[in-house]
Amino acid sequence: MDVSISLGIVLWIILALTGILIALVLVFIAQSQRRIKRKNEVEQYIERHLEGWHDYLVKGEGIEKLPASKSTDLEAIEKIFFTFKQNASSKDIDERIVQFGTEHFVKPYKKRLRSGKWAYRVNTLSKMIEFELPGFEKIFTNEEIKILSRYEYFLFLTYLSIFDMDRFAYVYFMRQDLSEYENKKIFNQLSDKKVEVLVNRFEEVPLPGKYALVGRISLMPSGTSIEFLESLLADETPEVRIRALKAVQTIGLVEQSAPYDKFYNSEVGRENAHCTYCATNWGECHPST
Repeated sequence: MDVSISLGIVLWIILALTGILIALVLVFIAQSQRRIKRKNEVEQYIERHLEGWHDYLVKGEGIEKLPASKSTDLEAIEKIFFTFKQNASSKDIDERIVQFGTEHFVKPYKKRLRSGKWAYRVNTLSKMIEFELPGFEKIFTNEEIKILSRYEYFLFLTYLSIFDMDRFAYVYFMRQDLSEYENKKIFNQLSDKKVEVLVNRFEEVPLPGKYALVGRISLMPSGTSIEFLESLLADETPEVRIRALKAVQTIGLVEQSAPYDKFYNSEVGRENAHCTYCATNWGECHPST
């Protein structure tokens, strides 16, 4: 009796697991079919309307004839816009993309930014940046910014750097978890004027950001950067001093040797290596090999 009950339980477990497996397979098949159908609809839209979008983006004509009601229509239009942004961008084209995007993309984008799926949010942030769509500067509260994933935070800062430098400067100092590479990517697309906002608050910048910022400063006109870089030669962090010396070498011009003399016999080998020429040949500084 006990054996038959045990066998019955095992059989029911096997049947239940089989049913679950079949259900999962059916769900997977259904999702695959939906993805294929959606992909086909997007491709068909592009094939039918690419010429019309070309006329709108390049000439500003025919927009009223182009449907954009379904989500697949909007996805197809995004793909068309990406193609033009990457291969045929111009001031007029960019303005028309912003004009259409502001009217049709903002509402669904705001909804996607509230999605529980990380990939949806990241994809949407990337599109906001690519299309340079205004209107999202305050989409996240301060509390929400603190719990964004690092990559979302990086993308949101990139977006803010385009539209609202005051908000950018505030949000940037809310967290300190960006890598040097992420800081560099943000700083390198800032104008010199925007970089000065961070230069004025250099002491508050986290170390990875300081390293990236010194590198960005080396790309600015020497008249506005040498004096600041020389002030960093007194920084308490050896790596900051070394980065400042390297930045001066990149600029290639110093007016006096005094700020560099103390590094000539520095116990920090890399400081010595990077300042040798500057300390002995003031007036014109070249990168050491």
